[in-house]
Amino acid sequence: MSVMTTALRDSLKTLRLSGMLDTLDARLTQAQKGELGHLGFLQVLCQDEITRRESVALERRLRGARFEQQATLEGFDFSASPKLPAAQIRGLAALRQLHSGESVILFGPVGVGKTHVAQALGHRAVRV
Repeated sequence: MSVMTTALRDSLKTLRLSGMLDTLDARLTQAQKGELGHLGFLQVLCQDEITRRESVALERRLRGARFEQQATLEGFDFSASPKLPAAQIRGLAALRQLHSGESVILFGPVGVGKTHVAQALGHRAVRV
């Protein structure tokens, strides 16, 4: 490891750019092989940091939401409850109500999937 690489690693640690630090060796190898120019190297390193930060932020939001389970609308069996308004629920997945400040109330008999749908909408909102 060269003095420059060590100094760069120290700088990345000081600046708390662990996404860049984690992928530095791979990106340096790509640059040495001629796969990345100077600007490409910097752009890819920056993108690595952005990706790490987005991932950490998503994990933090999911933890903060304290969902009971990982629920998605894609994983919901609408055929199990044919009276459930599938089109309406899929419409809620667009999250227009979130942007307009409206509330959503799910009601119905026990066992139709209200909790699953609520958590799936919550997961979708957290990921936006």
